[in-house]
Amino acid sequence: MTIKSLATRFGKGAVSKQTYVYELWARWVARGIQFILALVVVGLYGTRVDRDRRHGDPQSPAWVYALFVAGVSCITCVLYAIPNPFSKRLAPHRLFAWDVTLFILWIAVFGAFAAIFLKREEDEYQGTSVAVMKCAVWVDLVNALLWMGTAAYGGVRTFLGRKVNGKIDHYTGKVEDAVNAKVDKGLNNFSMKLNPQNKETV
Repeated sequence: MTIKSLATRFGKGAVSKQTYVYELWARWVARGIQFILALVVVGLYGTRVDRDRRHGDPQSPAWVYALFVAGVSCITCVLYAIPNPFSKRLAPHRLFAWDVTLFILWIAVFGAFAAIFLKREEDEYQGTSVAVMKCAVWVDLVNALLWMGTAAYGGVRTFLGRKVNGKIDHYTGKVEDAVNAKVDKGLNNFSMKLNPQNKETV
């Protein structure tokens, strides 16, 4: 096998692999942000739940529900960060319906705490800082919007996947052709320098 054919085979598919790597990095960034914000919610609402538990007070359903949604979101982010965690054919973007479900759950969290805290002027409500909870309400909304964004991406990627893949293949094909042409030119120049007689016979 010649050097030229080896170089061509090495270049073939390299760009499409890079595209996959970029998509994987984008997924890690998105899921990482979702994971961190869910942990923030765990911290904000978990202190109230833990305080009620230590004092033997009845748990407030709204706070327990918020912790449940945040916990499920953290687990989902960890699973989705794994490349094809369920099967090779079942990519995480195909599970966009679960992202939609989490979006709805987060909207419910936002609605419940917005109704309790956003219009309150006092400093405390049932032993909880109103100012801190107002901040938590907006974190809930950001969480909801992020899950809506990943759900929208998953839906588009699933239903328009063939068109997207076709465009990716089209552009990667162009780049691969350009790379292979440069490799050919470089190898030809290199062989001419090694064998000047070839240049004279051409």
